[in-house]
Amino acid sequence: MKKSSIVLFILAALFLICSVPMFTEGNVGAGVCGIVLAAVLAFVGYAKNKKAKQAAEEAAHKQAEEEARKAEFAAKHGVLSLSVAGVTFDNRQRILATLYKDSDGIGINGTLEESEYEGEPACRVYADSEIIGYIRKSDLPEVLPILDSVEDVTLTIDNFTDDGTKIYNASARITYAK
Repeated sequence: MKKSSIVLFILAALFLICSVPMFTEGNVGAGVCGIVLAAVLAFVGYAKNKKAKQAAEEAAHKQAEEEARKAEFAAKHGVLSLSVAGVTFDNRQRILATLYKDSDGIGINGTLEESEYEGEPACRVYADSEIIGYIRKSDLPEVLPILDSVEDVTLTIDNFTDDGTKIYNASARITYAK
């Protein structure tokens, strides 16, 4: 129960208690006014309390729906967070710098494409139709089997300074259907 509802109920009780002696003193008008004020205060307190309970129930229901939605998503989808390799080439650094500047490095749409590198399986990472790097060789056993079921690739670009040179790196958040 909210504090404001409790205060209103207490005030209603006080007005009701104070109106009783008015009747015994013969002041019926003041007694009726006290009872009416007590009823109004009690009604307002009840309405506030009911509204607060309803809001709490709606919030709990909304939270339960959100948790159910998340559980359903987790049951049907998997998520991998991986670093992107091969981003230090000059042309890729320029692409990453532009992407970083345009989006503050967050939420960049990407794609994956199976390929070969030096005769071995590889997976290219693209952003804005430009190759920005590859999935690391150590992460390929996780990525290659799910490549056909990838639903979303979101890239995050970060940077650091090394000997006065700004260097950009990238990570990929891959969402796939199980």
